[in-house]
Formats: sequence, structure tokens, C-alpha cells
Amino acid sequence: MSERPLTIVSLNVRGLGKDLAKQKLIKAWLSSLQNPLQVLLIQEHHLDKQGVTNSTKGLEFWQGKAFWNPGIPMGTSQRTNAGTAILVDRMTAPLIKGDGILVEGRAQYVTLHLPDCSELSIINTYAPRKSRDRAPLWKKISEANLSAEHVILGGDFNHFEEDEGARGQAGERKMHRREAATWHHLTLQHGLIDAWTLDNFRKMSKKEFTFDNGRKGQGSAISRIDKFLVSQELDSRGGRIEAAPSIRKISDHSPLVITVWGRTPAPPKTATFFDITLLKDDVSRRAFLEA
Repeated sequence: MSERPLTIVSLNVRGLGKDLAKQKLIKAWLSSLQNPLQVLLIQEHHLDKQGVTNSTKGLEFWQGKAFWNPGIPMGTSQRTNAGTAILVDRMTAPLIKGDGILVEGRAQYVTLHLPDCSELSIINTYAPRKSRDRAPLWKKISEANLSAEHVILGGDFNHFEEDEGARGQAGERKMHRREAATWHHLTLQHGLIDAWTLDNFRKMSKKEFTFDNGRKGQGSAISRIDKFLVSQELDSRGGRIEAAPSIRKISDHSPLVITVWGRTPAPPKTATFFDITLLKDDVSRRAFLEA
């Protein structure tokens, strides 16, 4: 990878609509980040092809490139569900080698050709709520012909595994057997590991969950369904990850921010307890080594 750190934000926006007010809020929040942002992954924008063309001006502030995966029509109504997008800043845009839609309204990718001549594929996904519908999504993503050495899979996965500590109503967000099989095949294929669980990725906040429906009592639901998974070589480089405070006017999902270091940090220097060169003559040096 390049020597410059790569910062990516994943954000479920719960619909953008034609009103630019939410887009201005998103822009303001992104501008407040301490670390320069290179890639923004958007889920659930609810825009059709026409909406993507006419209603996204408020997010065109990077002078980079935007790749939109339009939402899915909902039956005979004019409403649109799902939809993803990947926005890349102007400094990173020249590195783009390829892009594509993997699943309509649900998954897409961009591939970057990095300065060290390696390639990185960034996949953005918005998974369905039901386990039986997520299984074919993971299968289609695993079938994609992505040959990059490094992979980052991010987005709203709409599921959690048994040990991830969700609270309240879980419903269909639990992984059932069929989904678990396709999910594990996908992660093994690309060597993907949840960055949240890795020691090399420092957690920058104490917040443990990315989704909170804001309800109290029996109707509450809190979980970590927004994630970044990284391939094993990126784990060795390390970085940091943070579930940022939620912005209720934007979404009930917290923005998830990950930074991957551009190169493997130098190993720590070992302490030298004795310098053999201080033994001036050959006889003393030989006697020390043979002791």
C-alpha cells in the first residue's frame, strides 16, 4: 500500500431524498473529521437512477468521483429501497483502476492501484434484514472476480454473530445456518477479519454499537451491524477504528470510521545491553564469545 494512511467512513443514511438538508448535515460532519477522508461508503440512500442524477448535488464537494448503485423498486409503487454509493476524494480518484455493481442496490466495489503497485478492492454492501435474503448476497459477492491483493469489505451487514453482544430485539438479524455457510465462505475466500476484533486496530472510542433504534424497554434494539472487514495483510499494517457518535437527524446508525496505516510500522528497536566492539583486541573478543 501507499505510505499515506487510508481513511474510510461507512454510513447508513436512511434515505437521502430530494431535500438537500440531510446532505448538508453529512457534508458538515465529514468536514469536521480530524483525519482527511479518502473514501465514503453510503448505504440505504433510497434513490432511483433519476434521483441519483438529480438529487445528489449536496455531496459533490470532494471534486473526486462518485459511483452510485441505484435503489431497488418496491413493487408497483414509485418508492425505492436500498441503494449504495462509493465517493472517492480527488487525491485518491486517479488511483481507481476499476469499479462495478456486484448486486443491484446491495453491493458494489472500486479497485485502487496503489503506488506500491499492489491493488486494493473496497466493497460496499447494504444487506437485507432477513437471513434467508442475505445468504445469496454473500454468495454473489464471493463469486465476483476480484483479484486484488488487499480487500476491505464495509457497510451495513444487518446481521451479527452470536458473540457480538447485541441487545434487545434481534429478529432476523441473527445468522441462520444457510447464511452462515455463505458468509464463512466469503470471509475465508478473501481472508477477511472483522477489524473491530483485531488488536492492531486501535479502538478510538468506548462506543460498542453502531445501531440503536432509540426505543426503550422491549422495543429497543442495539447492535453492531455496521462493520469493516480487512484482509490479513492489512491486519499486519494495523490502524484505528471508531464508532462515532450517532447523528439522529441523519440516521439511527452511527458512522463507522476506519484508518489503515499506509505501511507496516518499523519494529521496535531492541535494547543493547553490551557492545562487543568495546572489546578492542582480538584475544579479549574471542574470550568473550567463547565464555
